[in-house]
Amino acid sequence: MRLVDGDAADVAALWQWLNDERDLRGRVVRAPAPVGATELGGVAELLTVAVGAGGSGTVLAASLIAWVRTRRTTATMTVEAHGRRVTLNIATVGDVSPLLREILAPTTDNAEAPDGN
Repeated sequence: MRLVDGDAADVAALWQWLNDERDLRGRVVRAPAPVGATELGGVAELLTVAVGAGGSGTVLAASLIAWVRTRRTTATMTVEAHGRRVTLNIATVGDVSPLLREILAPTTDNAEAPDGN
C-alpha cells in the first residue's frame, strides 16, 4: 500500500491503525517506497501486509475503508494485491469497497489478473 497524498505521519498513523487490528498484528511492515523515474525521492514509505487464508484480507479491507473514512483531510492510497490495483480516497471509498475486498481475497488459481483502477 502506498499513500499517494500522505506524509510520513500519515504512514505511521495507518501502520498503527492496522496493527491495532488483532488479526493483522505483526503482519504489517513499513518499507521505503521505490523512487520512480520522475520522482526526486523523499520520505515515501510502503506498507506491506501479509494476508492469507482465514479472512485476514477481509479484515484488511474493512480496516482500510474505516481508516480512510476517519481522515479529516484528504487521504488517497493505492492498494495492490495479486497483480491488481485499486485507489481509495474519501470520495470513492464506498464505490470501490467491493473491488477492494475482491482484490484482497485470496486467489484460487495462479493466473495473473489485469491491473485496474
